[in-house]
Amino acid sequence: MNKHFKAAFTAICLLVSSTVYAQPTKSDSPMLVEAGKRLFNSFCIYCHGFDGSGTDAPAADLSGVPTGDLSNKAYMSLLSDEEIISRVAYGEERFPYLQMPGWRSNLDNNKITAIVAYVRTLAVDKGPLNGPTPAERLQRFKSDPLERGRIYFLRYCSGCHGKRGDGKGWMAAKALNKPTPIGSPKIAPTLTYDSVKAYVTNIDRWDKSYMPVFSEEEIIGKLPDIIAYIKTLPEQY
Repeated sequence: MNKHFKAAFTAICLLVSSTVYAQPTKSDSPMLVEAGKRLFNSFCIYCHGFDGSGTDAPAADLSGVPTGDLSNKAYMSLLSDEEIISRVAYGEERFPYLQMPGWRSNLDNNKITAIVAYVRTLAVDKGPLNGPTPAERLQRFKSDPLERGRIYFLRYCSGCHGKRGDGKGWMAAKALNKPTPIGSPKIAPTLTYDSVKAYVTNIDRWDKSYMPVFSEEEIIGKLPDIIAYIKTLPEQY
């Protein structure tokens, strides 16, 4: 996670102790659910909303990747408690296509287990699943470079450059110099790995651009997929 995105979460979330993760308990007692509700309302509502659907949550679109609907029974029934706990604990570290933070440094296993118990109460029947299953999402991310590029572009670039690469991201209005419309038919075809790498990692360009500088460890391995996806954006103009 880049430092700017992580700071946004840190600013709105409480910090609590961390611990080593064990297997979850199966208790769904009213006390456990109530404890999970309090934790959910402190850590999760900013992206997932009070009802878990993500509707109108203030940070639901912060990363550019749509927040998962925790209230969709058809989708949530495909995930075990252990799988949900792992997602909450490790976030994008283990599930990069989710693009959510991992909370294992802030929430111990008992607290995450309580959150899961509460999340289970949010699921409502919205009919058959209209979209990929969790397994299908993971497989597509692993096998399709353009899907990886799309996720990474939304995560790292869309806040400023816009979801269509038109330079109209949610942060663009606050930028002192306007983001380049990198998805335009004039610009996208000209992008190369070397030119993009040199630019995004250049720490000496602050007098020309307020775009964040990315470390090689953070972004370089993702650039081929990101550039490949950007080159498809002119089709959306």
